[in-house]
Amino acid sequence: MTQPSLDLRDEFDYQPELIARLVDVYEIALKHRWIYASVIALTGAFFMLQWSLLADTAQYGHPWVGVPLIAMAVWLALAPAATIAKWVSLPAHFSGDYLSYRDIHWMQQMTERHPVLVTTAEPFLNAREPVPIGALREFWAPLVREEERQQR
Repeated sequence: MTQPSLDLRDEFDYQPELIARLVDVYEIALKHRWIYASVIALTGAFFMLQWSLLADTAQYGHPWVGVPLIAMAVWLALAPAATIAKWVSLPAHFSGDYLSYRDIHWMQQMTERHPVLVTTAEPFLNAREPVPIGALREFWAPLVREEERQQR
């Protein structure tokens, strides 16, 4: 059973570019997360295997690299797809860009679709100063939870 794709467009068929990318990463994480987690875990196991194969690991190998790789594979296998997409979009948090009026309107439309999100979006919608693009990352996870709840 495949999960239907997320449709996060407003009535003008618009969604912010960052949200479009997050939806793409979300769908990739839903469909292929086990493949990526398996490959990363195997790579980590290969690095850790150097401890038993090499006599002098300090000179020839780097077995300690396997520990964070295996931790990342476990996180990828267990974390919700929305969380994975949010962390992959971390560079947007440090971006100097701001939301446009169209992005703010989109956020307003999503709060009308899901009234539960009003408290999450309120600081951004009522801001007197320009809102950083990273605000979409904060709005993303609750929005996806509500969309998934609505699709069930």
